[in-house]
Amino acid sequence: MNANSLDLLRLLAAMMVLYSHQYALQGLTEPLFMGWNTFGGAGVTIFFFLSGYLVWTSWERDPNILRFFARRSLRIFPALWVVCLLSVFVLGPLATTFPLGDYFDSSVTWRYLWRTAVLYTPYTLPGLFPGNALPLVVNGSLWTLPVEFFCYITVAVVGVVAAVFALGFRGSLLSLGVLCAVALTFLGERWLGSGYVPYLEMVAMFWWGVYYAHRLKVRSASYDLVLAAVALVGFALLGPRGLERTAMLMCAAAAVHLARVSPIGARWTDRVGDLSYGVYIYAFPVQQLVMHWGKDQSFPLGVDWLLTVSVTLGLAYLSWHSVEQWALRFKPSARKR
Repeated sequence: MNANSLDLLRLLAAMMVLYSHQYALQGLTEPLFMGWNTFGGAGVTIFFFLSGYLVWTSWERDPNILRFFARRSLRIFPALWVVCLLSVFVLGPLATTFPLGDYFDSSVTWRYLWRTAVLYTPYTLPGLFPGNALPLVVNGSLWTLPVEFFCYITVAVVGVVAAVFALGFRGSLLSLGVLCAVALTFLGERWLGSGYVPYLEMVAMFWWGVYYAHRLKVRSASYDLVLAAVALVGFALLGPRGLERTAMLMCAAAAVHLARVSPIGARWTDRVGDLSYGVYIYAFPVQQLVMHWGKDQSFPLGVDWLLTVSVTLGLAYLSWHSVEQWALRFKPSARKR
């Protein structure tokens, strides 16, 4: 049994994303979380900060690259492959406006299948949802998964460097990692364009979570704290929406800290399972399908919400108990030193 509420926090973050997308997919303005970000943006921020904390903790327990990536891959890919297959072979035939022969003859269909399976994340399938408020997009939530996996790569790189070249200076290396992630958030807009700012902000949120995990276990030296303080000031003052994203960082950190020390959520999540990832990857296509079938019925927002939540939670439950939990049985154990 977990002695914390982190699984519940993840589920709440996933539900925040679902809630926010419910408005966007009806062509409405997404509500703001405390005026700083959309509820979806706030949920994703919590995800990345929490992921940084958990992934770095996992690395420190067993700093082996092969076992590290095996664990991370088993957490992400099996459920992703299932939702990809269901999208192509069930959702597509149910909702496409194309004749089935044309749908399966299209290269777009097969490109969606293999690209999604390797985190390339295309968004369209032939003939799906052309009349929706957000037309053609099948699963817009998947944009975060390649960013997440990139963060895993940075953890492995920094972890190896810390182990090989900087055994006595890990805190400085991690705070430098945060500083670099913050700098990329600012510089990325100039180098790559404003469209990449959300991706780079989430990398920075992840690395703040890494630093939080480190600070819980190790008392950092003063120069480590100086680097972290410089990073925080830069995060707040440089680039677009600095104060807003820093406020969201503080909220995410507070939520993770509270969930880490509170066992209340485990009483529920240990009973039903960790549904957060399933909610996250299934909600968007379920919402699009509900909008597609319901647009002629003029369903009010509350009915769409009830249908979406019910179906999504059911699929998430099946995903955890039939796919995710099964896959995690193959996670390699840390070898005794």
